[in-house]
Amino acid sequence: MAKRITMVAQIVEDNCTGCNKCVLVCPTVAISMRPRRPDEPGPGRNIAVVQEDICYNAQNCLEMCPDDAIVMRPLDESYEVGTSEPEASAEEIGQLCMQTGMLPDMLVCVCTDTVAGDLAGAILDGAHTPEEVAVRTGARTGCVEICLDPILRLLAAAGHCDAPRNPRNGYQWYGIPGRLMNFVGPDGQVDPELAGAYPHLRLQKDVNAMMFKMDES
Repeated sequence: MAKRITMVAQIVEDNCTGCNKCVLVCPTVAISMRPRRPDEPGPGRNIAVVQEDICYNAQNCLEMCPDDAIVMRPLDESYEVGTSEPEASAEEIGQLCMQTGMLPDMLVCVCTDTVAGDLAGAILDGAHTPEEVAVRTGARTGCVEICLDPILRLLAAAGHCDAPRNPRNGYQWYGIPGRLMNFVGPDGQVDPELAGAYPHLRLQKDVNAMMFKMDES
């Protein structure tokens, strides 16, 4: 699905103290800091700068700014993000989704109506961090938190679980909660040590059901 962008963040330069909070919470890393020039009035040595083409109106910066230094400016012309068809095949997208126990058409970002297949397609096409996934799909630019878990799970399943936080010490990453699918290998089999520790649970049958191997569940 697509998200329509109707406004972008604008810095009120006279109020900006350069506290960096907006940088740490932007889900698309659209905000950075630069030194304030000697001829620029304002209370801080640094000032925030917005890269408008990847500002997707999440408004996380607006909510976090302690100095009323950010407002949202309506665009003259709105536009949509997350509309490009993925280069990855439907089969590849389905396989990646199933590794995490999700269906491609499962809604994972209610704020932007983004489904798991959209995220998987973006990852298979080259998005290797949550921020890159957000830029390509528009996901995580509403509440900025609920859909981070499926994004991280899909990134880990695709082999991109070791990407550094961007920006460093950013607030956007919350970790992946423990799930059975975290202990399933590429062959679809539950880790033998885990299965042996809980012999009374039907772990492999549960995994087979999640991967739609109904004849084995």
